[in-house]
Parts: sequence; structure tokens; C-alpha cells
Amino acid sequence: MIGSESMAGDKILVVDDDRRQIQAYLNVFTPDTTVGVSLKRFIEQPSAAADENKAPACSVTTATQGEEAIAVVASALEDGDPVKVAFIDMRMPPGLNGLETAKRLRALDERIYIVIVTAYSDVDLKLIAHEIEDNVLFVRKPFQPEEVEQIARNFVRSWRKDRSLENLKNTLEEKVKLNLFEASMFEATNGLLAVLADKVNSQSGLVSYLNTQFDVAPQQKQAYEEVTHTIFVEAQQLSQMVRSLQRLALASDKVSVFSLGDVVNHALSLVPELNQLPDNIQFHIDYQVSRDLTFHLPYNQLVLVLTMMVRNALEAVFSQALVQSGYQGEIRLILSEQDGVAEVTLEDNGIGVLPSDMKKVFAPGFSTKAGHAGVGLSLVQFFIDEVAGDLAFESAGQGLGVSIRLCFPFHGVTE
Repeated sequence: MIGSESMAGDKILVVDDDRRQIQAYLNVFTPDTTVGVSLKRFIEQPSAAADENKAPACSVTTATQGEEAIAVVASALEDGDPVKVAFIDMRMPPGLNGLETAKRLRALDERIYIVIVTAYSDVDLKLIAHEIEDNVLFVRKPFQPEEVEQIARNFVRSWRKDRSLENLKNTLEEKVKLNLFEASMFEATNGLLAVLADKVNSQSGLVSYLNTQFDVAPQQKQAYEEVTHTIFVEAQQLSQMVRSLQRLALASDKVSVFSLGDVVNHALSLVPELNQLPDNIQFHIDYQVSRDLTFHLPYNQLVLVLTMMVRNALEAVFSQALVQSGYQGEIRLILSEQDGVAEVTLEDNGIGVLPSDMKKVFAPGFSTKAGHAGVGLSLVQFFIDEVAGDLAFESAGQGLGVSIRLCFPFHGVTE
């Protein structure tokens, strides 16, 4: 390496085995007090552009071989000051050629902009473009200083814009994650509150009935007992649902210790439709592992994940029942363990998923059901990502059901 970082600023790498060519680059990028600095104004504040004594906002690092260039880029990444643009000579015997050097630099840092510089007409530009793909440009020797300056200026600006867009995307993704739990809570509790309201109205009607039949005659005793039993059962259900809602609101998505049986019971209590399934719909739970199995994970996230999965399956079998005569719906929740990893599998023979929708089902906001926020299965994906688990989703097509399998550790990586 014959040059080094000449000044602080956006880092540019020059790779050429000809020392005269490197000097030509340095003449472009390095300050000259007699003629001014060609890159002094690029990426600077407008007010600074008129100050000719101010240092330019770039730094130049040079290398005479591809291996040296790779070491420079790797070191820059470790220092948190990545190379933004690399000007690379095509032929640099006896080492790596420009194409191989560019490929290895791009493998180290996919963000780097590449400029291939060559004096040879037999270079296959299409091959280079195919190998390196995006953010690559070709320059013929001998180059014009203004051309190199313009390329560097535009590529550094593009690099910065890329990072701004990247940061914006990451910020939006974080906001989606923060809102996902709240949106899932709303979708899970909204239907539950509707059921609660319906049961409260039902209770009022039963109380009115008892008031009109306060003097129970012997012949009315059986009816009276049936009514009071109904009140008792529904009161228990109401109490259980209220407790479930209260517990769900207590700890947000904090990590806690809990048992498998506890989380399953809590999740299913949030699906009161399971208590009143029609005769043609069956729901089964298959415990292939102890209910006392202990987890250390975000409790409420897992509760909502199970709730959403069961609700999704119920809606699938109800939808299939509307279009298929004599249909017998079945949902099976299987809880097992494989090689120290918890497995939760939910299978249904409901309406299934179209092949065109297979890649969309876990995307935030996607739903084939009118009036739904599309957060149920996206919460499943979010939970799996949070705990470093695996997710498998299968459907043979419309009307052929769905199988969702979650695999995750007993002790999560999220604290």
C-alpha cells in the first residue's frame, strides 16, 4: 500500500498496481493549495463551499493489489468507517484481477459502490455487471479528472441516501413491532368483549325470567333448575373471561416463567367460541408432553400467538362449513417436544390458503377476511423471530386445510 487515509471524511479506496495511476487519483482527491480542491465542496454544507481553506469531506486510501484492498475494506468495517466508493483497476498482475477483487469487496460489504477502471477493450462488461450486479460503473483509461470527481461525488451521495432510507426502513419496522402487540391485543379482545356483552344481556333476560317465576311450583322445578344452572355456568364463564383479560393487560410482553398448561388454558379462555361449537366442528388438544413443562419466554406474546392461531383455525373451518354440504370440521392442537425444543402444531381441515397467498400470510396487515387488521399470523412470525425459533406453514390449497408448526426454545433469548 503506497497511500493511506489522507484526511478525515467519506472514505474512498483506489486500487491500482500502477503508481502513476494512483498519483493521478491523488491529484484529484488531495488538496492543492495553488489550484484548489476538486472535491472540497462535495457533501459539505453550502456555507462551507466558499471556504477554500477548509479540508475536503473525503479521505483516500490506496492499494496496489486486490488482497490489500480487501484488507483495507475489512479494517474500515471493523473501525465503523466503511469505504463508500472503490475505484478498481481491471488488471493487476500477479494478484487478483479487478472483477475478483470487486466481488470479494462486495461480499465483505454489500453497500460499497464499485467503479471498474480499464484500458482494455476486450473486457466483458456484461459479465462484470452480471457478477457484481448493482451499484457498479465502468470507466475507460485514460480517465478525465472531472469524470472521476463527478462519479465519486454522486456515489458518495447515493451511499448516504441509501443509509438514510435504510435507517428509515429500520425505524418503521421497529414501530410496526411496537404496534403489533397492541394491535393483536385489540383484535383478540374485541371479539371477546362482544361475547361478554352478549352474555350480560342473556343474564339480564334470565334474571327477569326468575323474577316473574319467583314462586316455584313443583311442576316448574325442573325448568327452574335448568335456568339457574345456566346462570351459574355462564357466570363462571364470564368470571373466567374477565380474569383472562385482566391478566393479559398486566405484563405487556415481559419475559416470565410459566408452565405449558397455564399458557394453553389462558389462551383458550380467550376463545369462548370453543365452549359452544356446533356438532359438526370438533376441537382436540393432544398433549404429548407434560403440562408442567416450564418456559421462560414473553408470556403474553405466547398467549396471543396461541389465541390467534386457534381463532384463525376456527374461522377457517366455519368458512368451509358455509360452502361444503355435510362438512365435518376438525381442529387439532398438538403440543410436543423434540430434541429439547418445544413444538406447537395446529392443524385444521378448513378453507385453506391459495398458492398465491402462501408467502403473504405472515405479512403485517395481510388478511383475506373483511374487517380484520391482519395482525394475527404476523404476530406469530414476530414471536418466532423474537425467541429465535422456527416456523413452518403448509396448505395444499383452497379447501384443503392448514398446518402451522412452531418450534422454539424453552428459555428465550429475549430479556
